[in-house]
Amino acid sequence: MSNENDIHIFIPSYHRANNIKTAHYFVKKGWRKDRIHVVIDDEGGDEEEYRAVCNRMGVRLHVFKLKEQRPRYDFVHRQSPSRRAAGMSRNAFYDIAKAEGIDFYVAIDDDTRSYDRRVFAHYVKGDVSGEELRAVFNAIKEMMQRRRIGCFGLSQTGEMMKKWETRLVRKKIMNTTFYDLRYVYRGEKGVQDDDTSQFVNMMNEGFWAVSLATGVVLCQMPSATQKGGLTDLYNENKLLNKAMITPIQFPSCIRGEKQKQNGNRLHHKCNYRYLMPCLMKGKRDNLAWDAYPEDGVFTCEPLNRRGKDNMIAE
Repeated sequence: MSNENDIHIFIPSYHRANNIKTAHYFVKKGWRKDRIHVVIDDEGGDEEEYRAVCNRMGVRLHVFKLKEQRPRYDFVHRQSPSRRAAGMSRNAFYDIAKAEGIDFYVAIDDDTRSYDRRVFAHYVKGDVSGEELRAVFNAIKEMMQRRRIGCFGLSQTGEMMKKWETRLVRKKIMNTTFYDLRYVYRGEKGVQDDDTSQFVNMMNEGFWAVSLATGVVLCQMPSATQKGGLTDLYNENKLLNKAMITPIQFPSCIRGEKQKQNGNRLHHKCNYRYLMPCLMKGKRDNLAWDAYPEDGVFTCEPLNRRGKDNMIAE
């Protein structure tokens, strides 16, 4: 399969210039190098190191101004000492993509080392090839554009707790997140857990926001164990802060709890019964993000910024 139609991949990175696993992985898989975008902010102090590494790999590097992003971001809770969040970087993707004429992309964290096959949670041995990844990514793009869906994802190995399950989709999107920019603009908020905040807010507004629960899945890396990246933010804010961002936003359906499977680590838990609307029978397509006249572009940008920037893709 030709790589001519490879989907654009946006990778947020911080203090990992010499360890951008995701970029290395997709280059090795034969992905088009000009469609691999590494994104950093201008206050990390290591722009030259990133530039040298990205030039050597042949991938794109984008540097955004953190000072310009702060007033456009809703931290939800008290800001971190460095006044940064991973969601600020991922929100910056939208404007970079628009400037590049890109209307569809996938966002993947910078620590991806591989993808596995988990067919209905059952592990299928063997390396996932670039051809297989390309086929899955392109099929998701076709499905989203045909059904007019703004956001969709692939699952990750940490979510495969059962030996066998038959559901096709999972009520969660993170780490391999596909966006159709006709329907989403700057969708993340929160000093931590900004990706959870995004899909929960999408569900709360009635949008169908799920990930594929079978097939190709991300081989997940443990949180807060590697140098750089989100580990620096975890150390600034502590994991207690991370666990409480979404309960602050949705106290009726999300709570903090100790999770035995994670070593009694405090984490959030969603009760989707009180969050995600049911699909109604009828002639109208309730999966489409523009099914109703009142549907607009989904955004989590602070209210005082809305209308001051062009949110809707031209």
